[in-house]
Amino acid sequence: MIITASCLIASCLSIALALVVFRYRQVPGASLYIVLALLSALLSFGSLMQYVLPEYEAKLFWRNIMQIPLLLFPVVGLLFSMVYAGMERLIRPWLVTVLFVISLIALILIFTDESHNLMRSAISLGEDGLFDRSRTSLNSIFLAYTQALHLIGAALLLKAASGTSGRHRFQLLLMSGAMLLPVVSFSMNAINHDLSAGASGILFFSLLPTSGVLFWALYRHQVLHVVQFARNKLIEIMKEGVIVLDTEQRIMDYNPSASRLLARAEGIEPGNWIAMALPKLLPSAAAWLAAHDSRSEMHVELPFHLEEENQVWLAITVTPLVSGRGMYYGSLSVIADITETKKLEQDLRRRASIDGLTGIYNRDSFMERAQRHLSLCMEEGKAFSLLILDLDLFKKINDEHGHQSGDMALKGFVQVVQGVVVCRALFGRVGGEEFAIALPDSDLEHAAELAELIRSSVMNTGVSLEDGRELQLTVSIGCSGRDFSSRSQEDNFQLLYSEADQALYRAKRSGRNKVRF
Repeated sequence: MIITASCLIASCLSIALALVVFRYRQVPGASLYIVLALLSALLSFGSLMQYVLPEYEAKLFWRNIMQIPLLLFPVVGLLFSMVYAGMERLIRPWLVTVLFVISLIALILIFTDESHNLMRSAISLGEDGLFDRSRTSLNSIFLAYTQALHLIGAALLLKAASGTSGRHRFQLLLMSGAMLLPVVSFSMNAINHDLSAGASGILFFSLLPTSGVLFWALYRHQVLHVVQFARNKLIEIMKEGVIVLDTEQRIMDYNPSASRLLARAEGIEPGNWIAMALPKLLPSAAAWLAAHDSRSEMHVELPFHLEEENQVWLAITVTPLVSGRGMYYGSLSVIADITETKKLEQDLRRRASIDGLTGIYNRDSFMERAQRHLSLCMEEGKAFSLLILDLDLFKKINDEHGHQSGDMALKGFVQVVQGVVVCRALFGRVGGEEFAIALPDSDLEHAAELAELIRSSVMNTGVSLEDGRELQLTVSIGCSGRDFSSRSQEDNFQLLYSEADQALYRAKRSGRNKVRF
């Protein structure tokens, strides 16, 4: 009577646990727990029926029914452990199929054992009305399989617990212990079969203790509450990417946004990156790895794809994961796409350095860059030359044809000059109709030849106006230069500019459309 009541109580308690959790079935892992509790109830009810029914065939039938929870509980338990260990992405259809197929094969062999005896070499009724049976080697293999699943689930939860702290850590440790209970009970029963006899033995060696401890871990630590579900959902739908790295720079978890951002940045397909080393996935992320290894909160900005037009910029905030005892477990990185912001910054910098009308360097930008090139030529012992160009009678063009025509004349002049100057030359607008060209690694003789080529090209190329008329332009050019091969020349850009300006003045005084140096 006591044994009957014990089995019935165990079955009812398991069903009650399933019903309590049912209201939270939308929470990740809750539906798996419901299955675990129902399997536990089935095992207890099977034990009850095996004990109370008198017929051999009925007892054998319920003995076989009891194998269903014993073979399926470890599979569902492993999936449950993977969810709460943060490895839900590893639960793939093929993995679930393989795990269940192995258990189903064992169940088919058990229910058909009377025809082949592959699972039980002998079976008989004992004095207590329960079965005594001898396992075959194949049966032992399936048993080892179920115990291995319990151990793997416990190990995954233990590993997850080592990477967290506080209440969540204690919860994971409880779950890990619950997964070990079936292994412990089987080992104890193998050592002394009498331990499973009686009411207390039936309760302990059922799956109720495991279901009960799991329920306590879930309910006591509010895992079933909507707040935890909302927190998990928030990370999943965040626009920013979230990646967790362990101490060995391996990816432990990430959300869909992280997968999308990194795949776009590196030009790869999204995939399963769990346990992959970040340097292998992103070889160009040295600054990110340095921030991770610094074990302090840092913010880094990384460019990917060095081609200007395809460049992707990511801003990464790295926060160390440190327990209350100071143990370092890795880092959490929040990733944001700042490509558009960087493009805007680059555009603003370009606008600040480029003349809006002609598209070449403005005065400040030209002067700064020309000075840098002059200093570099001096360090390397190379020549440097400077041309200053001034459109002749430009005021007359504005007065006679209007300022719009004057703007067209300036743009047309720039196009002609750009078709002549070498690629290393710096070309800038330094005044209204005054321009300058810096020529690194060019002596004064070469600069004078280029100036003459520019002068003749401008003179021989007309500028078409909107009304169909054509303007004939001329330009006066002043040249100056330094040869730093002897390293005796002075590095003074303002002096060089003044010399070119004086040469330009002489070109104007001598009748315009001239080159002087």
